[in-house]
Amino acid sequence: MEALLKVADEVVAVDSGSTDNTQGICESHGARFIHNDWVSIGHQVKFAEEQCSNRWVLRLDADEVLSDGLIKEIQKIKQAPDCDGYYLRICEMFPGYSKPNRWVKHYKLIRLYNRDKIAMSGRTGHDDVIFTAENVKTRVLYSLVHHYSYLTISHTIEKQNIATDRQVTRAVEEGKNYSPWRMFGAIFFNVFKYFILGREFLYGWWGLIDSVNTGYARFLKFAKFYEQREMSRCEDK
Repeated sequence: MEALLKVADEVVAVDSGSTDNTQGICESHGARFIHNDWVSIGHQVKFAEEQCSNRWVLRLDADEVLSDGLIKEIQKIKQAPDCDGYYLRICEMFPGYSKPNRWVKHYKLIRLYNRDKIAMSGRTGHDDVIFTAENVKTRVLYSLVHHYSYLTISHTIEKQNIATDRQVTRAVEEGKNYSPWRMFGAIFFNVFKYFILGREFLYGWWGLIDSVNTGYARFLKFAKFYEQREMSRCEDK
């Protein structure tokens, strides 16, 4: 929160029922706290965007922290924006590391944007943006967002179980039809993708753990979709 207050003129925290004193922490820092029942990530971020009173929005999750370098970049942008939206580099933080490794592949998402031209899509299960004007100009900021998603491996697996349930629900709603063959090799190919191609080997054992967990989550998604389809067929008989 301290880092965010260095760049934000207003902080809006939207929560669906945390039990870790989120409201007290937010309000002690002057943030406006709003409860909103959970539907999906897409609904939640769209709702949060609509509560903001300023034209420019910076979206962060509760487990994300702006680096010192990124704070300076955003402060400069506030003085004279040169784009309509900015991609932020979001990097995982693992136990024992004080900063992420820039050479490990990270996510690039538009998180800082002008609401006159860019908006949250509000799609079920998606936290992406849409362009609402023509000739939208964007660029990637250099410095990093530190993503503290790891508490314990057990916690990570619990999140993956919930996330894959939601992914299957969304896939069914969107009429997708995943082949069961996508289960085959899901773990191996994703470990190769993230550990080798994504250079997570630079994080040592934590890189291996994260790569395997990611591969397992992909396997779960396709396995649960197959389960749902087969159970629906049994009910139809």
